[in-house]
Amino acid sequence: MRGLHIVGLSHAYGDNQVLNNVALMIPAGELVCLLGPSGCGKSTLLRLAAGLEEVQQGTIVIDDVTVATPEMHVNPEQRHIGLMFQDYALFPHLSILDNVTFGLSGMADGAARIRAMDLLDQVDMTSHADKYPHMLSGGQQQRVALARALAPEPKLLLLDEPFSGLDTNMRQTIREETLGVLKHNGVTTLMVTHDPEEAMFMADRIKIIGANGRILQAGRPHDIYYHPNHEFVAKMFGMMNSFEGVVVGGQVKTPLGPIATDIEDGLAVQALIRPEGVILDTDAGAPGPQVEVMSSHLLGHDNIVRARLGNGEGQDLYVRVHHTFEVELKKNISARIDPEYAFVYAIDNVLDTREL
Repeated sequence: MRGLHIVGLSHAYGDNQVLNNVALMIPAGELVCLLGPSGCGKSTLLRLAAGLEEVQQGTIVIDDVTVATPEMHVNPEQRHIGLMFQDYALFPHLSILDNVTFGLSGMADGAARIRAMDLLDQVDMTSHADKYPHMLSGGQQQRVALARALAPEPKLLLLDEPFSGLDTNMRQTIREETLGVLKHNGVTTLMVTHDPEEAMFMADRIKIIGANGRILQAGRPHDIYYHPNHEFVAKMFGMMNSFEGVVVGGQVKTPLGPIATDIEDGLAVQALIRPEGVILDTDAGAPGPQVEVMSSHLLGHDNIVRARLGNGEGQDLYVRVHHTFEVELKKNISARIDPEYAFVYAIDNVLDTREL
């Protein structure tokens, strides 16, 4: 099978187990984001795939060729991969054109130049071909690093937090341009990130890796966001409103109303509700408990509202509402649940976290 196939990968640094029986498959031409918190083993997995570290347990296969097992190790330069680091790692003493042609040593000079200029054109950097890295902005350096990684036509491209050094506006622009270039070239790509929004934007599929070094869930961005199979996965995508209860009659009661679940009756559970899953209503007689708005903060298109249950004496809620919400006009506010953004998990449940 063309693409990247990892089976049973475990890795430790001394007594610190950073990867635990990880399985991962990326079909040819697909972009997969490995999403998880700092220290969960994301970059270690990338370095193992790149050949920068030797496999302790498991197998790595690229385009039907086994490149790593505990008994054998194919060097990075023989794996036909492209690797792009957080700091871009451009050669400061080489021009932009020479940076991109660096990995094309097997080509005739004329062919290498044509290939490099084609990649620089794809990333809109041909006019900077004779400049040096220190003369470019961070976004421009990122474009050059991408062109250099793609120039040898790798079987697999590995991206390690490629947008982390850019400011917010530049990050949005560069990642959209990068996605277009990757899809145009049809290269199989594994990207590591700790930014859920970035993973949702970039990925064909997302793999969530937990603090225990296991893959907790894998799927399309829509499935991961709307059907998280684990409390850890749900919380990866931002703040949550949390309630505990016991399942009775196929539902768990919360101060905002019941939430249906298929968890067995009698089990203790945790109910999580995304901020956009709490609906504030100002209509007289609207269902749901009364809440008091404590604060409201504008985040562009949305407001994040902190509201308090129980006439100002109960639990705080975090609610995402439209930017037109005006606190001073809202006197009698009730709250209810949008079930699409509510999830229930057994408190003592331990999921099978092998590849899904």
